[in-house]
Amino acid sequence: MPKIVDRDAYRDELLSGCFSVFARYGYDKVTMRKIAQVLGVSTGTLYHYFPNKQAIIKALFDWVMRTNIGDALSRMHDIDDMDKRIDIASEFWKEYGEYYQKVMLLAFDLWRNSAKDESQPVFLSFSRYYRDAMVKIFNISEEFSELLFIIFLGSVFHSIITPDHFSYNKTVDTIAQLISKEKGIARNGAKTKRHVKLVR
Repeated sequence: MPKIVDRDAYRDELLSGCFSVFARYGYDKVTMRKIAQVLGVSTGTLYHYFPNKQAIIKALFDWVMRTNIGDALSRMHDIDDMDKRIDIASEFWKEYGEYYQKVMLLAFDLWRNSAKDESQPVFLSFSRYYRDAMVKIFNISEEFSELLFIIFLGSVFHSIITPDHFSYNKTVDTIAQLISKEKGIARNGAKTKRHVKLVR
């Protein structure tokens, strides 16, 4: 009886491997043949799912959104206390610091190797997905989530270019403090008069 393959699951497995390959070698340094070789699959299999490297890198951003945000949401499942949610998010961002550096470098690769009308929709979708997640997780406005996302991207960028003179973790703590202040929560756990009950 022929083996039944979950195409979506296998595609995600390939994307996970491709993410590691691009992070290790760089987009410009690998070919489809090299990617297939590192992943231990045939080039035919790789081409069956992705017509070229550019298709892979675009698909990777969707994969990053689904898996990374999915992980964050799963950690906050059934946690209604906003202070705890902020703490979990802070630790989550710190845990994924190096991961976000790789995503940033991947974004540079896509920007350098794609036309504006091809890369911009990917970046806009990526930005919207993360900002919407922050709106949902912290019950904040879209404008505030956009501000936080810009600060976060800046912190990842500086952690790449000036790692010896910039503390990514301290910036994450500052972001957590900004969210707490917006929600009327003191960082010692005491609620201020401006505390807003979490909307489910």
